Amino acid sequence: MSSEKIRLGIVGGGIGAFVGSIHRIAARLDDRYELLAGALSSEPKRAADSAAELGIDPRRSYASFEEMAKKEGKLKHGIEAVAIVTPNHLHCAV
Repeated sequence: MSSEKIRLGIVGGGIGAFVGSIHRIAARLDDRYELLAGALSSEPKRAADSAAELGIDPRRSYASFEEMAKKEGKLKHGIEAVAIVTPNHLHCAV
């Protein structure tokens, strides 16, 4: 098994969202994921504040999941997996 961590992005689940913290804890349990990017809230300030609190580079904090997918897809070391932690009724759209 590779010791290289899977580069993870997250959609939803910013600071204050219970399910977001649970998913971040789960991703850390086996130490195989590294949270590098996120579209953490539909509210720009909350998204930026959440990224800062989680240690995500501000250049990798996105306003939407579409923007994250487009920009991360162009990076040499962009994300490889995404955790979708939006409210249940929004999962399908993402």
